[in-house]
Amino acid sequence: MNSVKILWKKWLAVAKPIGNFNAQVILTVFYLVIVLPLGIGYRLLSDPLNMKREKISKQKTSFAKWKHPKQNLEEARKQY
Repeated sequence: MNSVKILWKKWLAVAKPIGNFNAQVILTVFYLVIVLPLGIGYRLLSDPLNMKREKISKQKTSFAKWKHPKQNLEEARKQY
């Protein structure tokens, strides 16, 4: 039984670097093939600041009117 433990510890010493290398390769490929193209596509097609509104509504500015919320004691108590 003692020789099995020694053999197991030696195998772990070899398998750990191989596993770390494989994990880095797999995660790099995953990032380059899946995450990076999705991020680039989202960045190119999205409009988080709503700046493209001018093309849709023919406005000259991107200003959007803001409606003030009710300002009373009951609304102040419901902050979240």
